[in-house]
Order: sequence, then C-alpha cells, then structure tokens
Amino acid sequence: MIGLFSNCKKPAWIWPVMLALLAAILLFGATALAQDVVQTLALSRAPVSDPPPAVLSESFIVTATPAPTAIVILLPGGAGLISLVPNGTDGTLDVNSHNFVVRSRSLFAGHNLDTITLDAATDFYLLPDGLAGQEGSAAHVSDILEVISWARSKAPGLPVWIVGTSRGTGGAFVADSYSPAEGGPDGLVFAASVNDSDDPDSLLAANLGNITVPVLMINDAGSTCSLATTAGEKPVLKALKQSPRKGSEQVPSAGLTALTGNCDALSGHGFFGSEDTAVRDIALWMAK
Repeated sequence: MIGLFSNCKKPAWIWPVMLALLAAILLFGATALAQDVVQTLALSRAPVSDPPPAVLSESFIVTATPAPTAIVILLPGGAGLISLVPNGTDGTLDVNSHNFVVRSRSLFAGHNLDTITLDAATDFYLLPDGLAGQEGSAAHVSDILEVISWARSKAPGLPVWIVGTSRGTGGAFVADSYSPAEGGPDGLVFAASVNDSDDPDSLLAANLGNITVPVLMINDAGSTCSLATTAGEKPVLKALKQSPRKGSEQVPSAGLTALTGNCDALSGHGFFGSEDTAVRDIALWMAK
C-alpha cells in the first residue's frame, strides 16, 4: 500500500483506479469483518427544509460486536451525507462516503465497541449544504439524542460515546446542554475536528464550559488542514472546565500521498493510512 501511494510520479489515470480499489477494500472490510445492519428512526420534530421530505427520518448503520464494552456513535464530517442505501438481501451496503469514521467503523467494532454510523436526517438532505453549518442546530441535536436513546434501549448499562470527525462536531452541542442523566453521551472524542473560531461548526461555538464528560481530541501529525489544527485544540481544552478527564493526542502520519484536498477524507486530515492507529488510540483512551 505504501508503495502504491508513494510520492513518485504516476499517470493521471491511476488515481481513479486507486480510489476505486481503496473503496472496494474498505467496503469489503466493513462487511466481512463485522455485521452491518441499517436502522431507521421516524422523527417527530419539525422539518428544517421547505418543502419537507416525504418521510422525516434518521438512518444509521449498526455494526455489532459479540461482547461490546461500550457503544460509539460516529458523526462524519463534511455535509454529513453518507448516501446510505441498503443493497440487496445479503446485508451489503452502498455507502457513498470515504469519511474517516465511516470507512473505519469495522475497526471500532474490532475493539469490542458496538458502532453506530450516523447519516444525516432526510430533511438535511434537502438543504444546499446538508449538515454543514448546522451541527449545533436544535434539529440535529434532537436527532442525536434520539439515536443515543435508541442505543441505550438496545444495550442498557453500556456507556455511549460520540466520536465526531472534522465538521462532525454535533456531540459538543449535545453534551453542552444534556448530561448523561438527561440523555446526553457518556464521553466525547473529537478526531481532527473543526476548531477555527470563525466557523459555525467549530467546537468553540459550543458552550464547552458546560460539558461534564470525558473529552479526547486526536489529530494526525501529517494533517495540514487549517480548520482543524493541533494548536487550535488548546483553547478548546482550556474551555472544558467541567470535564473530569480531557486529553490531546497525535498519531504519526502514514506519509501517504493524499487523494483529496488537505481538509478532506483521504488526506492526513482524514487519518489516511493511519486509521488503525487512530482507532486503537481512541479505544484505549476510552477504556481508561
């Protein structure tokens, strides 16, 4: 893999071939190593789009493990739209996303974590930018709370963590208003999360001082995304005054040539090539 993606000059045609090969490998890993099941919840809140969708619902992938020690809810970045479509009766999925947490869901399951990978609700699909700029909206917060409640109903007693990456910062806006006793998560992980103070989805837009659960921030040493810098984590950590445990970690860069922009999924910002290490470090920190 390192040889294929090294910095040597390659003909232009090879990039789409590499991307297709990577997608096939990731999809095979997700379906062969863990059980993916699609769940859909009907939502009773008011729709955010005009006109509203024909059906207002929230779908997500459940990737189960035999002996889970916790549940993780994965929030992808970008517009939050993973185009989740069941494909056939054999349980395979058509997932139009290369986002770090989406493509790594089976890795989380491999650490004995029941994994929920969230798609955007159907009304957000009708907005021009999906969930971009909407991570702290009342509607998205409500949707995440619904999924947390569903997860706890299926596995009472297990802690529920939210792991968001890049623009998937919704967990901060949930936890700043809802403690675990009030339906919020038991812990938060922010993987290369937006921390630019001018961005509406920035962690700094949340009321971080109200968060009362453990928080881990993790980044890839090779990331050059200016919206989610390691230096930008310092004011976030400083603002987490009530968090009982907080940490900041960097994983070594895999050194692969990025296949996307430096703030997109298949780059250092998306833990490209270092997925195993990032997920392992997250799982170990959660278990402390």
